[in-house]
Amino acid sequence: MIRSIVIFLLFAPALLISQNLVPNPGFEQKNSCPDSPGQINMATYWITPSMATPDYFNDCSSGLDYGTEFNKKGGQVAHTGYAYAGLQFYNLNRNEFFEYIQTRLDTALVSGQLYCIKAFVSLGKAEYAFRELGALLSVTEVRSPDAHKLKLSYTALENGQYLLDQDQWMCIRGLYKAKGNERLLTIGDFSPGDEFWNIQTRSATDSLFKSTFYFIDDISMEAVRDSSECRCSSHSLSPQ
Repeated sequence: MIRSIVIFLLFAPALLISQNLVPNPGFEQKNSCPDSPGQINMATYWITPSMATPDYFNDCSSGLDYGTEFNKKGGQVAHTGYAYAGLQFYNLNRNEFFEYIQTRLDTALVSGQLYCIKAFVSLGKAEYAFRELGALLSVTEVRSPDAHKLKLSYTALENGQYLLDQDQWMCIRGLYKAKGNERLLTIGDFSPGDEFWNIQTRSATDSLFKSTFYFIDDISMEAVRDSSECRCSSHSLSPQ
């Protein structure tokens, strides 16, 4: 008995460090199958915090529009499992429409603790791309009465390049130091400026209408000891 207690005490910190606090990180758990736009709430534990309409894609969909490998946004095999979410962002002559997804973490964050946030994204059918997405941690739910961009303090999720790949999943990550008691995680674009990058012309200001779309899968948030533990391994950049 004493030996078992000692072993548990030795390994308990490591178990705490490696726990993913994001419920339903791959969107597999569901209460129904998607068949229309804006149905992210069908993925258990996930909601939209604004009037925008993030999509839910699952192999159980009865048609092709909201399946995974082929769908109305171009399609992609899920990074793992058989489901993922989709986020649309556009700016039509300052008429903004930015989608976000939000979930309640399994436990509140500990003040001063470092956390590594990671996700896998793939560019859908789009002519523009972003260099990063963002993660917002908050004590209470973030709510917006419209579909405009939320210009709030955020943690950048990136990999050092423009997120251009439509064939493979790209791992993006960011490091967050908790203030304490944060329990809500919101994912989307919070950047203060115009981040749209035209894929064809390599111009950020090529058109009055700028639009991009990202599939997102396998979101994680884990406590780490330092920044060296928050990285994307080379084997994790493509579907498993």
